[in-house]
Amino acid sequence: MSDFVFLYPSWLWALLPLMAVTAWLKRRQRTKSLIAPHLAKVLGQTHQRYSPWIISTFAIVSAIAIIALAGPSFAKAERPSYTNASARVLVMDMSLSMYANDIKPNRLTQARYKAQDLLKLWSDGQTGLVVYSADAYLVSPLTSDSHTLINLVPNLSPQVMPYQGANAEAAIELAIKTLTDAGLDQGEIVLFTDDIEPAEAEQITEIINQGNWRLSILAVGTQSGAPIQMPDGSLLKSSTGASVVARTPLDRLQDLAQSSNGIFVAIQPDNSDVDALATFTQRVSDTKANAHSEKISDRVNQGYWLLTVLLIPGLLMFRRGILLSTIVFVSTAIPFDHAYANPFLSADQQGYELYNNHQYQAAAETFSDPRWQGAAHYQAGNYQAAIDALQSQNDIDSKYNLANAYAQLGDYAKAKSLYKEVLNEDPNYQSAKTNLAVVEQAEKQQQQQQQQQQQQQQQQQQQQQQQQQKPHSEQNSSQGKSQQSQQSQQSQQ
Repeated sequence: MSDFVFLYPSWLWALLPLMAVTAWLKRRQRTKSLIAPHLAKVLGQTHQRYSPWIISTFAIVSAIAIIALAGPSFAKAERPSYTNASARVLVMDMSLSMYANDIKPNRLTQARYKAQDLLKLWSDGQTGLVVYSADAYLVSPLTSDSHTLINLVPNLSPQVMPYQGANAEAAIELAIKTLTDAGLDQGEIVLFTDDIEPAEAEQITEIINQGNWRLSILAVGTQSGAPIQMPDGSLLKSSTGASVVARTPLDRLQDLAQSSNGIFVAIQPDNSDVDALATFTQRVSDTKANAHSEKISDRVNQGYWLLTVLLIPGLLMFRRGILLSTIVFVSTAIPFDHAYANPFLSADQQGYELYNNHQYQAAAETFSDPRWQGAAHYQAGNYQAAIDALQSQNDIDSKYNLANAYAQLGDYAKAKSLYKEVLNEDPNYQSAKTNLAVVEQAEKQQQQQQQQQQQQQQQQQQQQQQQQQKPHSEQNSSQGKSQQSQQSQQSQQ
C-alpha cells in the first residue's frame, strides 16, 4: 500500500458535499415520517418518502464514482518515449499554374488526390498543412488527426487565396515556423509544386540547410507543360494577349530536393510517388526515434475497475428509460484537433464549434465526417439518424456508438451483437462490457414485460368467452323450465 496514490486527488473534495446531501436526505426522511399525511397536505408538503435503501445506495454509488474519478493507482507501467521526430509539414502550391491540364483533369485535382493518399499513409506522428500563392497560409498546425486534414484538402484551390502569385520561399519559412512553434528542432517538409524560380530555389536551399530540416518535392506537371485553363473555361493570357503555357522544370526541382537532404518524385499515375515519399519520411523518423528512445514510467489508473462495481446497484435499480441513460456515448473518442484555416474554415470545423456550443442538430447538418454526424445526432436524441450515419463506419468506436444508438431505440439484440463485436476486437473495452451487461438486463426486462402482456391478453380473452357463454346457458335453462311447466298443465287437464 506504500505505492498507492490518487492521480486526481482533487476529486476527493466532492465527498464533502456528498456527505452533506446524504445527511440532508436522511433528516428530511425523518422529518416527513413525523408528520401525518393529512397534516402534510395542509402544510403544502407531499407525503413522499425516500426509503433508507435508496438513500444508502445513492451514497455508496456516488462515493465509488468519486473515488474512481480520483484515479486510484497501485502500480506503474513502463512505456517507450520518443522525441517528436515523426513530424512533418505538407506544403501545397495554390498558384494559378496549378490549373494547367497537362495531367488530367488538371494539376490541382491530381495534387489534391495525391495529398489525401499521402495523409492516409502518415498514420503516425504529427502533420501540419501549409498552402501558398502570393503569400503562405497555415491551414492546420501540427496534429495527429490525419482524417481532419484529409477533409480539408478538397477545399483548397487558387480561388480561395486572397492574392495570386507563387511565393514558395514564404511557405517553407512558415512550415519551419510551424515545427519550431511545436518545440521541434528537426522535421520533414514535403512540397507539392509545379515550378520554382532559380533564385528562389537558392534561397530555399539556404533556409533548409540552416537547421536540421529535410525538404522533399513532388513535381506536379510535365516539362512540355500546357495552357492554364481557368475554372470558367477561359485560358490565362499574358499582358501581350498570348496564352500562358505552364512548364514544370523537373531538373531544377530535383536539384533543390537533393541539396535540401530530401528526395524528388515526379507525379505518377499510380501510387508509387506517394509511397516513395511516405517510405522516405517514415524511415527517417524511425531512425531518429530509435536513436532517442527511452523508457518512462507512468502511473496506472485502476479507477476504471471501480466502474464495474457500479453495475450491481445499477441493475438492482433498473428502470426502463433510466438505466439506459447511463450508457456513455463516445464522442470524444474521435480525435479532433483544432485546425484553424486562414482565410477559410472547413465544414467539420464549423460543425465542431456548433457541437461545443451544444447546438447538436445544427452540428449534425454541418459535419461532413459521418462519425461526427453520428455523435451530433445521438446527442440531439435522433438515434435513428445516428444509426444511419454510423452504420457505414468500421472503426471500433463507431461500432460502440452504433450499439448505443440501437440500445436507446430498444433494439437490444442488435446492440448486443455490436457490443460483442467491439469486445472481440478489444477485450479490454470496459465501457462496452458495462453497456453489454446493461442491455442484457434490459432485454430480460423487456421479455418479462412482453410475457406479462401476453398473459393479460389471454386472461382477458378467457373472461370475454366466459361472459358470452353465461347468457346462452341461462337462456337454455329458462326454455327448459317453460317446457316443464307446459307439460305439467297438460297432465292436470
